[in-house]
Amino acid sequence: MSEVALNIRKDNVKDIRQLYDKYAGMLLGFIRGTVQDHKRSEEHLIKIISAFAIESNGRPTSWLALRQYAQYKLIEFSSADHEGGKLRDAHEINDDLNLLTADERVVFQAVYYQKKSISQLASLLHKKEDILRTQLKSSVDKIRKARGN
Repeated sequence: MSEVALNIRKDNVKDIRQLYDKYAGMLLGFIRGTVQDHKRSEEHLIKIISAFAIESNGRPTSWLALRQYAQYKLIEFSSADHEGGKLRDAHEINDDLNLLTADERVVFQAVYYQKKSISQLASLLHKKEDILRTQLKSSVDKIRKARGN
């Protein structure tokens, strides 16, 4: 298990355990869709479930509410992963992303996984928006072709 340090009051432990038992599998699958590193995915899972349990404070919750909360937190986590305004490559890149050039991969990951807009990405990478749109279209076409779509 990962070594995530958490300060949790005893009355919240039960809520966290219930959320974990009920939703951990689905939530980990959702997180793995955006975070390619397995260890980091598990760390994010623990942080998200713990924070959600504390914020919901024992109120009944749903998968949809947890998923929306996780999506918000993943965007927050990905923003914290940026160093000096530059995007970092994922540690493990799936087979579809291996088909892309380095530039296409950065654009694709930023738009689809990190929910960046083309205009945000253009200012971050200091490139023109039309070039980034072309790279995004090219990467989507390559992935579709590899999957037979």
